[in-house]
Amino acid sequence: MKIGPETAENEVNRREFIRLALMSSALLAGSSQLLEGEKTDSASPDYAAMSFLAPGAVQPEGWLRKYMEKQAAQLGSNLPKVSYPFSSAYWSGQEDAEPTRNRWWPWEQMAYWIDGASRLAVVLQDEQLMAQVRTSIDYTLTHVDADGYLGPKYLKSPADDFHRWPHTVLFRSFAALGDAQSPLAVPSRVTIVEEMQEHFLNDTASYSKPTRNITNIEAMLWCYGHTGDSRLLALAEKAWQEYLKFPSDPETGDLTPLRVYANTPILAHGVTYAEIMKLPVILYLHTGKDEYLKFALAAERRIFDHHMLIDGIASTSEDYRTVTSLDLHETCDIADQTWSWGYMLAATGDSIWADRVERACFNAAPGAIKNDWKAVQYFSCPNQFLATLTSNHCLVHTGNGWMAYQPNPGEGTACCGGNVHRIFPNYVLRMWTKTNDGGLAAVLYGPSKVNATVGTEGRQIEIVQTTNYPFDEDIHFKINTSTAVTFPLSLRVPDWCGEPRLTVNGHVASATRSDKGFLILRRRFNPGDQVTLTLPMKVAVSHWPENGMGIERGPLVYSLPIKENWKSFVKPTYTTAEFPGWEATPASAWNYGIALDPDKLTNEIEVEKQPSTQSQADDPWANPPIKLTAPARKIEGWDLLANPDNPSQKFTPCLPDLHVSKVGETFERVTLVPYGSTQLRVTIFPALWGKHEG
Repeated sequence: MKIGPETAENEVNRREFIRLALMSSALLAGSSQLLEGEKTDSASPDYAAMSFLAPGAVQPEGWLRKYMEKQAAQLGSNLPKVSYPFSSAYWSGQEDAEPTRNRWWPWEQMAYWIDGASRLAVVLQDEQLMAQVRTSIDYTLTHVDADGYLGPKYLKSPADDFHRWPHTVLFRSFAALGDAQSPLAVPSRVTIVEEMQEHFLNDTASYSKPTRNITNIEAMLWCYGHTGDSRLLALAEKAWQEYLKFPSDPETGDLTPLRVYANTPILAHGVTYAEIMKLPVILYLHTGKDEYLKFALAAERRIFDHHMLIDGIASTSEDYRTVTSLDLHETCDIADQTWSWGYMLAATGDSIWADRVERACFNAAPGAIKNDWKAVQYFSCPNQFLATLTSNHCLVHTGNGWMAYQPNPGEGTACCGGNVHRIFPNYVLRMWTKTNDGGLAAVLYGPSKVNATVGTEGRQIEIVQTTNYPFDEDIHFKINTSTAVTFPLSLRVPDWCGEPRLTVNGHVASATRSDKGFLILRRRFNPGDQVTLTLPMKVAVSHWPENGMGIERGPLVYSLPIKENWKSFVKPTYTTAEFPGWEATPASAWNYGIALDPDKLTNEIEVEKQPSTQSQADDPWANPPIKLTAPARKIEGWDLLANPDNPSQKFTPCLPDLHVSKVGETFERVTLVPYGSTQLRVTIFPALWGKHEG
């Protein structure tokens, strides 16, 4: 579909038709069933090894649904009632005047919430939440300039270097709704595609300047995928090639060929790098040009070689840092890096990218969110012994409130308060992919169900995934189909699992093990067939700077939980009495080192499965079904660090020097829980072995 020039009269008529259609489309939102004839897959790029299903094709079940329902009931729907700038009419009326603070930021932050909340509404089929989101989306689509420009008047002219960045964030929500198979996702895909196409083709802004403006390539190519309009592809490629000619600086992402291929540590802002490094892989998906994929792989390698923390997200506070026990990451980076890794999975078909998404979503994400979904952190850390308004130990941003739990933890830069809502909806949206041989691949695990077409005849099936993963090793897939159907079913085997087991209807099944990390089961499936994948989990130890040790089992990292003393506070404009901020200080001992004999790991760390309860099934993060116990000894003198200029201000300390600190003689067994089950925690422990053994 290509959109040609129109007369002014026709343009006015078309826009009035769109406005009336959007006003009346809410009448369709009362049904949670698929509309007859609705598409079930997203537009697939020509060079994708795997293609994601349309939003709404996968729906969460079990603990995953309950966790996301809690998100929707709390900050997911209440953030616009609680905190600036979400409480203002950005993208829905407050478009002309310059904001009182932070220039483009209010539109960026509001767009983060719009994107996350719209995806959350689609996967949960939440009509009320979608109605909230539609206010901004409908307003933007019905208030289009005569030249096709979408968005606030304040950002139309180059007011600053980021004047097109907020569009990238908002347009992701447009793409999700344009692809969705849910009746909640009106307006129609045609309307969204036409408006975005006209916006890009008539826009005179620079997209190649070395700022986040370049990130609009993502939306350009989504539009190209639906229209085939070569002008959009040319615009995207031209912008990228021109972008690479500019000198790099820390804010723009440090993404020059010279530094990327040298595999040097990253000198860049974390979110900016994550947003830009995915662009060449999206270009590859639409062009098949190897140079794009090679660049993206090299950009990713720098993260994993130099900056990855134990919880699955890179050290980014705000810029990339080292990997000590005190290095933190911004919550925005959890959303942005996992989103980028999804594109890498689509391009390469390699399960390692799903492993990385899983690790971040099952550790870093819940570890930065208060379990009641009423507050989040701006910065979170593997070791955080307190989380207060003044406990931020990052050298650049000491004591600015970013480690406290708040509905909007950044105040003037509230990005994380909105961006956090993208993490789990995006996890669900990408749990299943289509493969190029007519099959389905389970790439991310969790209780859910998927509806998709398979096989050479495009038969509609449903697969129900029943599991308590990542806490349990067994994942059950029930095949619901009206008649027998032949297709290949691919199941991801995480890199940490050495001996997966597979059965069909209780009998051991043979499957092909691909070099991309999947078991491929090729067979004729009958209605009701039950496939069970077992992923045995072993305890492992990871090593970190300054004699640090981490303990892992399967996809989960384990921490010593520190009991919290919670103290609430209310800041007008940013919090309310119902949604206050929270400071947490330690109320239990944390100064332990783990005392292990590395040759007796399986004997010294015990796995304790808790008795099954309903509360555990509903919320395994609050009531973890798996705990570990490990031998430990206390370390004397390992105390909270005080600011010498203000002794009342305390920080989490670095790991102790065991050549100086006194290690207690008494061995104790400490209980460790999943990282995501903690707000205060010790995750990187002093390693007490060698000459420090008992």
